[in-house]
Amino acid sequence: MHNISLVCTFHSELGKCNADELYKIIEHIKPDVVFEELTPYLYDIIYNKNIVDETAPLEIKCIRNYKQQHIIKNILVDIEVNSSFSNDIHLSFALFEKHSIYKEIVSESKRKIESDGFDFLNSDQFTDLVEKQRTIERNIIEEINNRQLNRIYKTFFDDMDYRENVMLDNIYAYSKANNYDQAVFFIGSAHRNSVLRKLKEYQHKEKIKLNWTFYSKT
Repeated sequence: MHNISLVCTFHSELGKCNADELYKIIEHIKPDVVFEELTPYLYDIIYNKNIVDETAPLEIKCIRNYKQQHIIKNILVDIEVNSSFSNDIHLSFALFEKHSIYKEIVSESKRKIESDGFDFLNSDQFTDLVEKQRTIERNIIEEINNRQLNRIYKTFFDDMDYRENVMLDNIYAYSKANNYDQAVFFIGSAHRNSVLRKLKEYQHKEKIKLNWTFYSKT
């Protein structure tokens, strides 16, 4: 009971990273429950109001297709955060991309996502690239020495950290109240390293022990 597979994703379709390939993964896992990185607002639009367009995240397309053939419970676990910084965040990352070393690592990551899809997104190689990217970002911020940029950047990752904690809290709370055999947790691959670290902490502090497995090509 309470087996969960963590599958890290990329919200946009790119080459082998697409809804059909993700469907193959979920079909192999055969979950009873899918934990989604969705807020209540988005969940209502997608599942209650049935509004999904061509730009919808690939996870949504995959789950909706899967629900047509299988009976599953899909559970939202994400939370809304302050979106007032969204434009500033986009401008900040646009600033990073003016630096060639940053553009090179982003391009390398996209090439690997396109060619290897979810195998790459769920690999240590991807995690290493993300860590290099974060290091470059911090170095650029330090070099520019812009307090506002530093504040925006810190707020963005503070929000990510908070959301991850809420999502894991929600998964554990649901698991305490409900029995299931197999679940899957889809989350953006940028969270991978942090979530893997936090799961070790949760397994130690929580009374209920969930059987986590991590998708990989091996």
